[in-house]
Amino acid sequence: MNGNGNAEARSRQATSNAGAMRSLLRFPLFYKILIANAVIVALVTGASLVIARNAGSDGVGFVVLLGVGLALSVLSNAVILRLALTPLRRLEQTATRVQEGDLGARVEPSHLADHDLERLATTFNMMLDSAQAYRTRLRDVAARALSAQEEERKRIARELHDGIAQTLAALRLQLRIARTAQEQERQEALDRVSTGMGEATDELRRIAQGLRPPALDMLGLSPAIESCARSIADATGMQIDTDIAAVDGLLTPEAELALYRIVQEALSNAARHSGADAARVDLDVVNGRVEAVVSDSGRGFAVDEEMARGGLGLFGMQERGAYVGGTVEIESRPGAGTRVRVTIPTVETARYA
Repeated sequence: MNGNGNAEARSRQATSNAGAMRSLLRFPLFYKILIANAVIVALVTGASLVIARNAGSDGVGFVVLLGVGLALSVLSNAVILRLALTPLRRLEQTATRVQEGDLGARVEPSHLADHDLERLATTFNMMLDSAQAYRTRLRDVAARALSAQEEERKRIARELHDGIAQTLAALRLQLRIARTAQEQERQEALDRVSTGMGEATDELRRIAQGLRPPALDMLGLSPAIESCARSIADATGMQIDTDIAAVDGLLTPEAELALYRIVQEALSNAARHSGADAARVDLDVVNGRVEAVVSDSGRGFAVDEEMARGGLGLFGMQERGAYVGGTVEIESRPGAGTRVRVTIPTVETARYA
């Protein structure tokens, strides 16, 4: 029983000593070196005084002692620096591994690190985690963009094949019939052909407008957004109020297209998913930035959950905004509607930023 008690006491003492040693080693590097040098200098100075007093005029012992003190000082500094800089070496080794392609490498925690080095290692690991998350995000964006591009191509091919191509085939057949028909029947067939050509032309124009909004090139950004709001309101029955300031010429062509597409996506989402019967679009210049706000009073949603699922094109809107140096803020919660704020710096603001 007594033996067990002694073993437990020794174990507690060893744990306490180890804890004290770790606490000592985690002192900042400056204080480690300072304290070690101060202790050595104090010991050497004290011993030198004693020897000098006893040796009288004999200075050999004094010189020897100073040499030994200097050697001990260098050796102790080397040991302390070796221990203290171990976390930095680990940091360097991790950085080298990441540079060589090991993207999962992280700095392992060290008992020798002081608080500053510990914070540095934690910050470095957080940076690596953020970079890895951003790479994953970019891969997801690229995959979704490729998928969306292929779906868009399929849609256009289907519309051309099922709509335009079949219409033209029918018109060609009617023209053949008109060649051998009597005068009155020929005229009626040609009228049908003319009507069909008009419908095919309208269909082609609709497809072209879906690829690139003509109002943006012909009228400018502000009228194009007004036109977009009217088109969505007419197609869905939603009431869309607008307060559009003249911002034409303040953004680059790429930024204008990005802003137009973001507003278009936000309005489409409101019409399809919000359940609201009204929405609003505001466009203005605020502090050297073009700002557009699309809001509705619909059912709302949990933004984080939708972003995690990649729904409603929210991620795509934010990526469009970031691509042209802007930001897209999405505010919503269940039962409280949705507000999408797009902010893009003007050409002059971006130039002098």
